[in-house]
Amino acid sequence: MIGQTICSIVTLAVIFWLAFNLEVREMGLGANLNALMIVLGGTLGATLIAYPLKKLLWTVQLIKRSFTHRDEIHSTIRTIANMAHIYRTKGIRALEQEGNRLPSGLLKTGIELIAYRYTRDKIEQVLHKEALCTYSKYETCFKILYNMARLAPALGLAGTVVNLIRIFGHISNPQFLIGYMAIALLSTFYGVVLAKVCFVPLSNKLREFMDQEVLQMDMIHEGILDLNDREPPRAIHYKLETLASSMETSARRPIRPQLVLRPPYEQPVEIKT
Repeated sequence: MIGQTICSIVTLAVIFWLAFNLEVREMGLGANLNALMIVLGGTLGATLIAYPLKKLLWTVQLIKRSFTHRDEIHSTIRTIANMAHIYRTKGIRALEQEGNRLPSGLLKTGIELIAYRYTRDKIEQVLHKEALCTYSKYETCFKILYNMARLAPALGLAGTVVNLIRIFGHISNPQFLIGYMAIALLSTFYGVVLAKVCFVPLSNKLREFMDQEVLQMDMIHEGILDLNDREPPRAIHYKLETLASSMETSARRPIRPQLVLRPPYEQPVEIKT
């Protein structure tokens, strides 16, 4: 992390050195690349000072998942009900075999805990901690986008100030004024566009995905506990469907305090019009 921070600081220093020294005489590709270098490069560099590269890559993967994600809540409910039927009719060994076929995640962990004959309290504790860990990763990705949305306009303003300074330094040479003024205006433009058209919508999309994931973790949490209590499959299916419907139609965010903690950035970023 120290090496990454040093590299990021050096990168920012190089970006601003280039911003002060690159000559651009007209508006065109050079002016656009210069403005993008200041805004996008500066935003990424500043983000890497605060967060490890691994978390930035997690954010990219999570954004991709948020766009390819399908509503799997009802499929999860049917899977839990099917597991309950297997458990009641064929026993715990058959349940363990079916659990081994599941993809990695909270549901598979819960089935394994039941198969290992953990107590109900221990199962609830482990599921609670795993859900918190998963949500914490999601929240970190949201914070990264949130901070990038705040950094981009600031870097755009910095690019504008840098090139206004250069304008004053070349006021006697009109051929440089057009290029510097172009970069100054484009820096502000790219800063606002990246923040309001890119980072803010992506953070809102990620928040929506996180809410759906929390709802699914709630369903799994309830279903695993009922499965451990050997509730009838139909009763589990009806209970989870009712709970999912009530939480989907509720005006409040579907987060239960006993499952996940309220994050410091609990309100989604909104686009002001």
